[in-house]
Amino acid sequence: MDVSMSALWRLLLLNSLVFGIEICAAAGFTFVPPLLLKSGMEDSQMSLVLGIGPFLALFLVPAIGATSDQCQSRLGRRRPFILILSAGICLSLIFIPYGELIGNTLGGKPYATLILTFGVVLLDCCTQACFTPMEALLADIYGNTDLSESSFLVYTFMVSAGGCVGYLLTAIDWEYSLLALWMGGQEQAVFLLLFLLFAGSLCVTVFTANEKVSGERDSQLTFTPNRRCRICDFVPRTCLQSVVAFTRLIPKGLTNSIEAPFVLRRLQVAHFFMWAALFCYTMFFSDFVGEEVYQGRPHALVGSDERKLYDEGVRMGSFGLLIQCVMAAVFSICLDTVVKRIGEKNTLQLSMALFTIAMTLLMFVKTPLMVVMMSSLTGFASAAANSLPYTLVGTYHEQREIFFAFDSPTESLRSSGIGVHMAALDSSYFLAQIMLSALMGYIVHITHSVTTYITCAALLGVLACFSLTRIVVTEEDLQTIRASRVSPRSQVKRSSLGKSHMTIPMEIF
Repeated sequence: MDVSMSALWRLLLLNSLVFGIEICAAAGFTFVPPLLLKSGMEDSQMSLVLGIGPFLALFLVPAIGATSDQCQSRLGRRRPFILILSAGICLSLIFIPYGELIGNTLGGKPYATLILTFGVVLLDCCTQACFTPMEALLADIYGNTDLSESSFLVYTFMVSAGGCVGYLLTAIDWEYSLLALWMGGQEQAVFLLLFLLFAGSLCVTVFTANEKVSGERDSQLTFTPNRRCRICDFVPRTCLQSVVAFTRLIPKGLTNSIEAPFVLRRLQVAHFFMWAALFCYTMFFSDFVGEEVYQGRPHALVGSDERKLYDEGVRMGSFGLLIQCVMAAVFSICLDTVVKRIGEKNTLQLSMALFTIAMTLLMFVKTPLMVVMMSSLTGFASAAANSLPYTLVGTYHEQREIFFAFDSPTESLRSSGIGVHMAALDSSYFLAQIMLSALMGYIVHITHSVTTYITCAALLGVLACFSLTRIVVTEEDLQTIRASRVSPRSQVKRSSLGKSHMTIPMEIF
């Protein structure tokens, strides 16, 4: 990256919140599956709980994207939504570690399980949703500038760095530390650190961002008065009206995601399979290592050898995910060079090919050393998936007259800003997580083996490699698609009456 030190420093500060979100996501969701299993849930119930958050985000994020594009707050277009979602993250970081204490105070184990579940759903939904306004914020500030691509490479680096810190926190045994003794347990100690780190990163980003404020509009968009939303400027007497206005935008946001431009729909399919493969690995990896590699059992009695082996395996799984994030941070620095040599499409395909090889080897060789080695291979896929698709969306948006030429100029397309397009891409991300959360628990229950997690990750990696061959990266790709759609038979034909007829090829997306 050819970036000056001052610009790089500003990019790092602006992406501080991404760093904090990923710390919470990495550390929180390493602890969450074991916490849910220890609370008495089965694998199928645990996976369903993990699917509720992205399911809610699937509906909320398109509305957030559409609303933030039109927002006229004094804080800007994106920061108000970032603050609201960050408040939800902070609340969840209190409910998860203290859910049992609060539940027992209210009335016993059912309340404790309910509060733990609510905290998990809130953390998952808010962390997933908060990435979208951050991505749109970067596009707002650095779109159509020389730093457009570099901004998302730094974004990827900060995501990976946050994951490193998050997984490092979970890989450490805090049980006998002074902080754990003071807070009442290792989960409580870790979640306190998460709260402090997240709050600090939020303050840095909010005060660093210099975004569009009320009265400044994106000249590329067509605005209509009935779509303006001042949800973030509300005062107590208009709070309810603002919530109602936002709720009405949810169907509109979903429609914008479904009616995404042709090139974005192809990218959405590839993005779905990429993240389905990555989620199949990251969401269930600690459980796989604890049960299959270390031969432990999460439902064993506290203090038993099987329970100790499982907890040790969870820490090793966290260490493997830490290695993935370290390698992703390293690859994010080199990603620009790789893209310049082989292009975005080949870079994405190479990253998923390495991921598929890593999962295949891990299916057959289940040792701690293999866990570390294969985790390092997956770092390239994580770096590519977190950066290149969003860079492509920015390219599509900046060159609308080229990449949206396949689509009829509907009102939805004319009024869709970068926030809507980022939300449309993130919808694939959420769908991938929802699908895995809904199905993987039952698949493991049927197969009676947690190795199924890794097997499915390998199969999804193959599908991702295939779907990436169809994405549109350059104008030449569009010309190739146009040429393939013009059938050799689409020529003027003479009927028996001497009249000419034109065969029109079907537009198949």
